[in-house]
Amino acid sequence: MPYLLLVSFIWSFSFVIIKGELTDLDANLVAFLRLFLALLVFLPFLRPKRFDFALGWRLFALGAVQFGLMYSAYIASFSYLPAHMLVLLTTTTPLYVVFFDMLLTRRNAPFFWAAALVAVLACCLLQYGGEPLQFNWKGFFLVQLSNLAFAAGQIYYRYLSQNQACWEPLSHFAIVYLGAAVFTLLSTFCSGGWQQFGAISARQWLLLAYLGLIASGLCFFLWNLGGSKVSAGSYALLNNLKIPLGVLVSIRFLGERCNYVVLAVTFVVFMCSVLLCEKAATQLLPVKGLQNG
Repeated sequence: MPYLLLVSFIWSFSFVIIKGELTDLDANLVAFLRLFLALLVFLPFLRPKRFDFALGWRLFALGAVQFGLMYSAYIASFSYLPAHMLVLLTTTTPLYVVFFDMLLTRRNAPFFWAAALVAVLACCLLQYGGEPLQFNWKGFFLVQLSNLAFAAGQIYYRYLSQNQACWEPLSHFAIVYLGAAVFTLLSTFCSGGWQQFGAISARQWLLLAYLGLIASGLCFFLWNLGGSKVSAGSYALLNNLKIPLGVLVSIRFLGERCNYVVLAVTFVVFMCSVLLCEKAATQLLPVKGLQNG
């Protein structure tokens, strides 16, 4: 769990750091560059001779879906939805995490569903500021596709890490990032983003380095690694922790306002739900089941 908490904290600062700095660049180009930089970090750890060809393709496909498809679908939704709707619609990820865990483990845990629903409702209540909801079906489906891709990748990585005899996280994650980089490379070619490559400023390169090396490279690795060490219910809940943390950071560094009572209640709900999920996983599931979910 410490890995997941650390990553949520780092991600909550990312929006403040990069806010408005990269909006003039093609979004697919930004996604490719950050994932390519992440790949460069993990390439020295790659040991392809230590795992079979089938596992390599699984990891490649996992990266293409969890990070490549996730970014492409999320980026495409910007054309159809305002910012507040994007934030509201991304809160559904915990439900998909529990759903994919149920599919892979063939075990339904009602308490995990309840905890995930609490996480969704708490974050929706925190983020909704009373603005008229400008709903668009195409944008809605794109954001949900992004959420599905991210959730599916998390749970499949978790499944592989717990069921492979020889699991080397650093080596294997290089293949994951390779799949993600190839997917976003193709997306960049399709969107014509390469035309803006020469226009990237020195400041933007610094921000891209932060995104690629820290917010993506290190954090995605720690996120997937941490997810294999907690129950599926806690993993689902913590997918939304970056939202109240991001609100807290925005209040401190951007001077934004929010309902402090709702924010405090959201944090309490999250922490209590995580503790209850871990307790439920220990008491209600057999030891083997806890390790797999």
